[in-house]
Amino acid sequence: MIHKTASVVKEHIRDNKYTYLSLFIFYIIGIVAGSLTVNELDYNQKTEMTTFFNDFLKLLNNNNVNGISLLKISLLDSIRVIILFWLLGVTVIGLPVYYLTIGIRGFSTGFSSGIIMGVLGEKGVLVSIFCFLPKEILTIPFIIALGVNGIRLTKGIVKNWIRKPVKKEDTLKFKFLPYCFVTLFFSLFILVMTILDAFIAPFTLRLLTFL
Repeated sequence: MIHKTASVVKEHIRDNKYTYLSLFIFYIIGIVAGSLTVNELDYNQKTEMTTFFNDFLKLLNNNNVNGISLLKISLLDSIRVIILFWLLGVTVIGLPVYYLTIGIRGFSTGFSSGIIMGVLGEKGVLVSIFCFLPKEILTIPFIIALGVNGIRLTKGIVKNWIRKPVKKEDTLKFKFLPYCFVTLFFSLFILVMTILDAFIAPFTLRLLTFL
């Protein structure tokens, strides 16, 4: 069963490698844009960001941050992305929105890391590496995989509009169930990584700020 699943995943990646690459490039562009935006902030904006982040660190170090609340926020955010990506797959407008969403995710990561490094200096580099990077490494591939899955279905819908399918496996009805299965498969990984990060990241951040 595991071997068969691994073979299906490898085949899925091989058949859609260019779509994976293009989405990943959009993510990297978002990170770069987010990092550069930090440099464009004026003095007052940087001061507000610094004050906000320092206040958050004080709450965290005083154990005034509710871990369960952070978990709920993280899970809701992941669930919203999963539902959005699933819905986009059955609409023809979904194609550009996938790229936009992935790009915004990268922008958020780059901007947040830039602010943290600006506030904490060299220590901020460690915080970014040990608090933000692991989650991105573990979740972004699966989020991109959801995007690829949706783009495949969207392209299939457009093809069916242009030319009526001859084979049964080319019909939307035949493709819809596998589409839902792949979405569920990758979503489980995203949710598991989100739960782990919600417990590990605050502890790691608290530990690094004490160094």
